[in-house]
Amino acid sequence: MPTESGFARRPATRRQQAALAFVVACLAAVLLSPVHVTGRHPGALVVSIEFDDTLADQLSVRSILAQHRMHATFFVNSGVLGRPGYLTVAQLRALASDGHEIGGHTVNHVRLPGLSAGEQRRQICDDRRALLALGFAVSDFAYPWGAHDSVSTALVRACGYDSGRRAGGLAFASCISCPRTESIPPPDPTATRAPGSLTRSQGVPTIKALIRSAQQDGGWIQLIFHHVCDACGTYSISRQDFSTLLDWLAEERDAGRVAVLTVRQVIRGEVPR
Repeated sequence: MPTESGFARRPATRRQQAALAFVVACLAAVLLSPVHVTGRHPGALVVSIEFDDTLADQLSVRSILAQHRMHATFFVNSGVLGRPGYLTVAQLRALASDGHEIGGHTVNHVRLPGLSAGEQRRQICDDRRALLALGFAVSDFAYPWGAHDSVSTALVRACGYDSGRRAGGLAFASCISCPRTESIPPPDPTATRAPGSLTRSQGVPTIKALIRSAQQDGGWIQLIFHHVCDACGTYSISRQDFSTLLDWLAEERDAGRVAVLTVRQVIRGEVPR
């Protein structure tokens, strides 16, 4: 049959038909493949709420987190559990039963660089073994003061952790020129970057500004808290300020601008509960 140009169309050969089928298959694979959100796509910001040092006053955030349907990661020093001013095993189990992640933070909260390899191993590995023996699913670690070296990062892996968190490397008070967020997945899981420990003087407006700035890049930002009390130290936040922050963070989450996940969920790519 003549075409619009007046010439008859020859039937396609088998080779041409096969080539056409291959091209169609390739296009379908590209167009229908799932889109993976990476750490640098705007609007893909993930926030992790984290508490260091096993401090007893951290228990007061339990009801606030539950009210806002959020889960946090608590980095624990197994050697201080039950001592005055620190969380008890029962309190830690209550937090875990709520769905919060329990992570390792060394046995005695020591600065790892400068210690012998054997002592670093004891602090990192024995802490995890003790927490596992208590029934906690421990998969992530935070270096005390964020201090680490090549020995400690290697031991984090050797001791069975999926990740180790430093306390710096992102744009904040001490590093204006640093990147604003960590990538997902992190380029170095044994030394994930964070803005640094949050202080009482920075306050909720500063934390909001930090998150808003990070939203421009997407990726991951870890909020590191210590004491939860009224003006009880440099590294503290009041219950009221923490609740106010989570009110705003819940609005951002519900609007689809952030996701609030534990460290384990980020590192392992787990679906939030």
